[in-house]
Amino acid sequence: MGLFDPRTAGLTNAGGRPIDAADVLALLQDVYADGIGTREEAEELVAFDRTLTEATPGWTDFFAASVADHLVRRQPPFDVVDFEKSSWLMATLRKGRHTVTASGFAVLLHLIETAQDVPPALVAFAIRQVRSAVIARRRPASSVRLSFNRTIDSDTAALVRRIVLGCAGYSTRAVTREEAEALFDLHDLSASGANDTDFDDLFFKAVAHHLIAETQHAVPLRGVALSRQSDFPRGEGQAAPLGPEETAWLATRIMRDGRPTAVEFELLEFFTALTENAGSMMIQAA
Repeated sequence: MGLFDPRTAGLTNAGGRPIDAADVLALLQDVYADGIGTREEAEELVAFDRTLTEATPGWTDFFAASVADHLVRRQPPFDVVDFEKSSWLMATLRKGRHTVTASGFAVLLHLIETAQDVPPALVAFAIRQVRSAVIARRRPASSVRLSFNRTIDSDTAALVRRIVLGCAGYSTRAVTREEAEALFDLHDLSASGANDTDFDDLFFKAVAHHLIAETQHAVPLRGVALSRQSDFPRGEGQAAPLGPEETAWLATRIMRDGRPTAVEFELLEFFTALTENAGSMMIQAA
């Protein structure tokens, strides 16, 4: 099978015509019936996706499944996305763009949710793609433009939660510094802090999950700690005072734009209370 050429599949994009379900079927039958075999073929398919002015659901589903299948089932190490695969994918999907296409974002989400493991950099990259889409005032998973002004609505918050909860293998790990940084970058888009409460809930719990783990204290699984119904990190035995490095990082991130929001104050109050309680216990013990 040769490299992908839209003409060999009977596909054209003259006049910016979006492909339809029949085009997708032709693509499957004539070019990729056996899947994507090489990186060159995958890159050609990604390049074609970037030429589309609008992607139909049929195309997006096929594109995401095909690229994901190439990475996790046809390229070793199998069933995982390692650093090399992740680096290639991020560079290929973006390639001269700040924001990937809606179909490119679907590839990221598909891999994060279905691979056995993914690197933190890929999760952080997906979160930053959401940020870029919010700046452009559209949903990251579609081309629909929204009227909000740099705020995270409930649908976008639910999408970010899916990204952070991730795949089965990744869910056993604490939230990483890369993810926490990306979440802060997304949060900071709204100077007024007028994001949906679902995003504030996720942001508070995810940052706390990262910081508590950094103190070498045990944390619940992501699916438990970051769920909307959990009381993490306020449950007994789920937290410990921060060390100097963690305290400095949190303070720097919160004060970076000089406009702490309500949820950021909530983080400060929570960890300040932990430190004060630990100090009182030490005095009593002495």
